[in-house]
This record gives sequence, C-alpha cells and structure tokens, in this order.
Amino acid sequence: MNFLFTLILFAIAAYVLYSAFTGKGKLFSVENILEEKIPQFLKLLRPLYLTLGIIMLIMALTSAFQNVVYSDVAYRFGDDFSTYFADRIDAKGNIKDTDANINGLYGYNAMSAVFSTLDQPEIPEGETPTFAEAATDSSGNPLYLGLGETQPGQNETYAKLRAAISYRASQIVTWVMMGLAILLVVGLFILMNQFTDKEKAAKAKQQARTGNASLPSSAFEFDDDDSKEA
Repeated sequence: MNFLFTLILFAIAAYVLYSAFTGKGKLFSVENILEEKIPQFLKLLRPLYLTLGIIMLIMALTSAFQNVVYSDVAYRFGDDFSTYFADRIDAKGNIKDTDANINGLYGYNAMSAVFSTLDQPEIPEGETPTFAEAATDSSGNPLYLGLGETQPGQNETYAKLRAAISYRASQIVTWVMMGLAILLVVGLFILMNQFTDKEKAAKAKQQARTGNASLPSSAFEFDDDDSKEA
C-alpha cells in the first residue's frame, strides 16, 4: 500500500470519527427518512460511524506501518551477475567503481543505481540472465527493507518491529479490518432501507428525473399574436 492510499484512509477515518462524535455532516442526512423514526435512526448511526471510523483508523495505521517498516523487498545480486560482471568484482566481492558488494542486500532503487553506473555486458543471443533476485531468509520468506534502509537490520527499530509483527500479520489485520468495514457499510444500507419513507423517496426520485430530463415548457411557448404579425 502506498502513501497516497494511507493518507486517504487517514482522511476518511478522521471525517467519519468527527461526524460520529459531533453528530453533524452529510453522514447524518435524514432526507427521505420516516419522520417519526428520525430520532431512533440518528441514535443508531452514531455507534455505527464510531465503529467504522475506528476500523478505518486501524487500517490507516497498518498501512502506514507497512509503508515505513516494510517499504521495499530486499534484493541480492544473483549468480548470473557474478558471471557476466566477473571482471568488475574484486576478491572481497566488491563491485569496482561502486560502493556495492555482490553479497550485500539492497532495495530495488539502490540496486538499479548500481546497474546504472556499470557498462552493460554483451549478452549472447537467446540467453536471459538474471542479475538480481529477491532475498529470502532460511525459511524462504522474503526479506524486507524499511524506509531509508539499504540493508535489513540497519535500523534497529525497524528490525525490532519486523521481529514483533511480520508483514503477513500486518496484511491479515488489513484484510480483517477491510472485511469488517464492508460488513458495516452493508449493515448501514440495510438500516437506511428499513427507515426510509419509500413513498417520499419514490417521489423525490421521480422529481429528479423529470426535473433533469426536461426544459421548462415556457421555453417552447410562443405568443400567437406575435406569430400572426410575422
């Protein structure tokens, strides 16, 4: 999840929570609601919006956590890189004319920067070498880099957070919260349907159709006298 999506989640959560606490705003519109049921309808809306706002806030925080602590998958140079760039690698594994090492782990952008400083080798026709590959731990799970890191563990706080909450766990939290949010929205629609004045809503819908689809009749009326004179 990117930062823009996270900001949108925070904005939605803030608006929903503000509406829930104040009882004001478009979310509390009682248009087409049965008049005798308006107080009950508004009373039920507040806890619903409060719960939805909290869920959205948790989703936003989880998204922010992923964007900062798990901002990028770690990559390492593969065997093909060692083969094709052998003349540019010293005994310690350092890539000449760069500050990179073939045994080091890097983010996608950092690895791209290394490639951009190297003269690309001539690749034989029909071959598709793999110069970089996603890095994994002993269990085969992907390794991640936090925001600003060039190798895992560079930031101790990120390392501790990754040890405490895995990327999979943060994803599960997001999926669960998303599922709950969808259930609440569906429940909200059901609630509104039960409290809606069907006749009033039908009239409003009809008026909206005729009002938008036709022009005032006076636009097509002409004075008979004027037409005769003409």
